[in-house]
Amino acid sequence: MGKNSAFDRFAPAILRVYHRNKEAFWGAVMAPFLASGVSLLDWWHQLRVDVDLLGAFQGLENDAQQTLKDFSEPLGLDVTRWKSNRIQYFKDAYPVFAFLAVWMDEEGLHDYLERFGDILRAGVFAVSGYGILDENVDSETTSPVEILTAQALIAEYETLALRIFGVTEVNLGIMHKMRSLFLAAEIKEKSVRWKASPYTLNNPKGGGTKGANAVTPFMLSLERLGKAQLIDDYWEVFLLFGAAIQMIDDWQDLEGDLAIGHYSYVTLGSDLRDLMDVHKAARRLREDGRRVRDTYDRSKEMIRDSRAILARLDDHFLGRLVDVTELRLDSYFHKELKLA
Repeated sequence: MGKNSAFDRFAPAILRVYHRNKEAFWGAVMAPFLASGVSLLDWWHQLRVDVDLLGAFQGLENDAQQTLKDFSEPLGLDVTRWKSNRIQYFKDAYPVFAFLAVWMDEEGLHDYLERFGDILRAGVFAVSGYGILDENVDSETTSPVEILTAQALIAEYETLALRIFGVTEVNLGIMHKMRSLFLAAEIKEKSVRWKASPYTLNNPKGGGTKGANAVTPFMLSLERLGKAQLIDDYWEVFLLFGAAIQMIDDWQDLEGDLAIGHYSYVTLGSDLRDLMDVHKAARRLREDGRRVRDTYDRSKEMIRDSRAILARLDDHFLGRLVDVTELRLDSYFHKELKLA
């Protein structure tokens, strides 16, 4: 893939639009979290954002697919044909990638911006590897080939990420914690499948661990910014608003989770015997107004906590990402769950 790929053009295109009209840019980035069933193309057209921003996102999916084809071809495989390879997860992260480019620009991390195409490639390996692994450990018919390939993809992701951000003790610790958070959450979840929920009512933050790879570029930038001593605080921020996103996912994936015996946070307090009829149970849970309200309130509390930590850290710019998360939360609960 040449240096004129969509991946390599992405950050410069994003930053051109950002510097031209910052408020229009933020409106466009936040729009996907307010929409339901709207295509990427529609988002930008509705907002009348200029063609440069639209063009920045065009071609990313093709580059992602080509990256995976180039990786898997020497193995005699084509990962892009696997149902377990959920490219939608990569597409869902488009606004986060846009935010990352702007954040790096504001923080003066220009050498990282020069390698932003590689950051996107690393993201493809992470999303694909962890997604294929997650799909297989959820399945009743796992594929050894897919599980092994997922491990190879994750190894490629970690190697590329460390080449970009530097192999330091701090960065190695971040990568290890990110991987450990995911694996510990999966192990706990799978060990109690069909038996209990892996979550506890007073610790909804536990749901933020499975998507930790999405925030790794932010974490790996902290040492360069002289903020290595604050890494634990930043982890707390990312886990808190990540758990709020997971709460949305728990409601969205309710039928699928129940079908494989995964009792997510939103099922806590239910009699497990009542959860065996998947569709009936899902309908009853979504119609439980008190349950919907309680999960919403806990999510809002986590967002408030993450915002308070950022205020203490005097990192108001990163608060934009928390704002996006809150918009997505409010939109989903009011539009999809009919919260009054």
